[in-house]
Amino acid sequence: MKRPLKIAVWILIALALAILVNFAPMASLGMSGMKEYRFYGMRVLAKPGDQAEAERLAARIERQAGAVSQALGVADTADIGIIVYPSRKDLHRKTIGFAGAFLPDWFIGDNTKDWVLITSPANPGPSHSRESIEQAAVHEYVHVLTDRVNKGLGYWLKEGIALYLAGQEPSPGSVSPHADITWEEYSKPSALQFARVGGYSLAHTLVEYIIERFGWEAVVRLVPADASTEAILGLSSRALFDDWKAWLISL
Repeated sequence: MKRPLKIAVWILIALALAILVNFAPMASLGMSGMKEYRFYGMRVLAKPGDQAEAERLAARIERQAGAVSQALGVADTADIGIIVYPSRKDLHRKTIGFAGAFLPDWFIGDNTKDWVLITSPANPGPSHSRESIEQAAVHEYVHVLTDRVNKGLGYWLKEGIALYLAGQEPSPGSVSPHADITWEEYSKPSALQFARVGGYSLAHTLVEYIIERFGWEAVVRLVPADASTEAILGLSSRALFDDWKAWLISL
């Protein structure tokens, strides 16, 4: 084998090993030392030290689950569990492997189609409180339900619906600094970029605007994969953005 080819092969092997090592923590969503509990009909995984916190989170979700599923018109609510991680860093590793070390402190929740993944309220970190983590658990529960309908739902509507149904209403002070959002920022979101442009505040107002103009039913009809703003609202995505932004600025 010629030397350049050997070097290329070894580079590929090294990259493959690095990828395997990075994603090793994701082999299982659970962690060593976790126990399985059953709270309010929900399967819950947590370490014994977080048993009380896990029960509290399950109770919070159970209190709002009926209203959430009714609002979304979703019947598939079976077999949804909760995994409570001792710290946000544990959650980060389970989300994207060891690369999770670079995730921001505000990232304290995630989901699959079967699990709400959440940081323990006992260890909220510098960007959250016990209450905001409990709200985030409901937020992730909403994501589970919408993902079961349409995993590819766009960031703005997906996050806006979860924020709205979890009761995470933004303060005026968190909205106004981002009211000058551009179409380019809105139309090409990624997880971190979405947060940077104020998406976790603005998305709530987008849902508010659609409700005010078209009603909640229109929001729900936008969730399925075959839905479009043109068919449901009579507006292109750009026209919806322009109208919403004008409404936002007028508040």
